[in-house]
Amino acid sequence: MFCDAKLGAFGWQGLVPPSYILYHRKFRGVVLDPPDFDPGSWIGGSSVLVDYDSHEFWLTVRPRKAPPLRGYAAEIYRSSNGEDYSKVSSISAEALGSMSHQNVVSIEAQQLVRDPNTGRYYLYISADTRGTGESEGQWDTFLLISDDPAGPWKFHDLAWRRGDNYDSHEARDATIGIVDGRYFALFKAAQGTEEGGRVNVALATSSNGLEWKKHGTLKIDGIEQPRYLQLYGNIFAGAMGPLFMGLARRHLIRKASLARDFEAYFIDYRGMNLESVFRGEWKPLSPYERKDYPSHGYMNIIRDPFRSRLLIYLESIDPHYTKEIGWRTQVDRLILYEVRL
Repeated sequence: MFCDAKLGAFGWQGLVPPSYILYHRKFRGVVLDPPDFDPGSWIGGSSVLVDYDSHEFWLTVRPRKAPPLRGYAAEIYRSSNGEDYSKVSSISAEALGSMSHQNVVSIEAQQLVRDPNTGRYYLYISADTRGTGESEGQWDTFLLISDDPAGPWKFHDLAWRRGDNYDSHEARDATIGIVDGRYFALFKAAQGTEEGGRVNVALATSSNGLEWKKHGTLKIDGIEQPRYLQLYGNIFAGAMGPLFMGLARRHLIRKASLARDFEAYFIDYRGMNLESVFRGEWKPLSPYERKDYPSHGYMNIIRDPFRSRLLIYLESIDPHYTKEIGWRTQVDRLILYEVRL
């Protein structure tokens, strides 16, 4: 992600600027379609990992159908080029419930990382353990471990759980990065229901990816967050510290969280503050994004180490099949952009 010699010649140092990423992206194609194109069918909530040794890309996603089924699995895909993926394994909500001895009724966002100490793969899964199947329940973040991203996966424990005042309802949908060997997670912290409570960005850290410490919600430029804000993307090692790049979910329509803006923040984890770096409108460049609300708010940004480019995976809201924005009615795809370096 750091600027190469060409970009450095412009006087740019550190990471590739988020503004450059936003304004130089090109649409590549559809990565995955939803399970079907009926209202409430989605694919996304994804995470992408690159294996430098095998030259393989690993993608984990959540397929979903309308209630009562909802997010019914965590699926893992493999690719040799970061564009064409084939499914290699799946963990159903029922299987996750059996592993964890929890009442798992739905799965949402996931994060796949490789632990630098053990070399093992950690899969963090957001799980609804209190829902009825017809309405949102209460969410925690589970941790599964494997020696191979294709599995089999073994349930370890809850990475973190709801329970504090600021995340009494939900502690999930994390963006996780490892910077200088330390794990950082920005996660969705919901206090009460989304419609009536607060939804904000909270911080958790860990030295090993197993035992986590929750630190609470962060300020933005020294000011309390708005009542509704979520971030989802990637955390990078910037020249001035950990830096988040990705989408900001600032809109809630019929229980669907939506994003219009691509944003970047330095994470001042000691001062519990997000320092603004960039904010720009994500304008659709493909026929698979609505013009008013292009994304459900899930994004991954990775560097393709085998070709000089960045890859951006986006859970887009399809403009043709989505007749109405909403939790039960919209249709989401997983699409791909690239930024040539």
